[in-house]
Amino acid sequence: MCHECPLRRTCSNICSYVEFQLPSMETGRVDHEDLERLYRGKLITQAILDNVHMLTPRQQQVVQLYYRESHQQREIADRLKITQQAVGDALTRAKATLGKKLKSFYSFF
Repeated sequence: MCHECPLRRTCSNICSYVEFQLPSMETGRVDHEDLERLYRGKLITQAILDNVHMLTPRQQQVVQLYYRESHQQREIADRLKITQQAVGDALTRAKATLGKKLKSFYSFF
C-alpha cells in the first residue's frame, strides 16, 4: 500500500503515510487486514470521480454530492427531493456503469 515502504504489499504496519490516507472515521481503528479493502475503495472512488462525465446528469449530481462534498445519502435525498433509496440506486448504477466501461482499464472493477 505504501509507496515509500520497501516492503510494500507485505508490510503489515499502518505507518503515518497510510494513516493519513484513511477516511477520518477509520483512522486509528483499522488493522493491516483492512488496508487492502480501504485502498481498493479509494481507487474505485477516484476512478468514479475521474470518469464522472460518462454518467447520467442525475448520477453526476449524486456522485458530486456524495464523493466530492461528503454528504450523507439522507442529505442528498433531501437536497435533490428524491428518496434515499433513489440516491443509493444512483450510486450503485454509477459504479456498475463505470465498471462495465472501465473494466479493461482498471483491474478492481
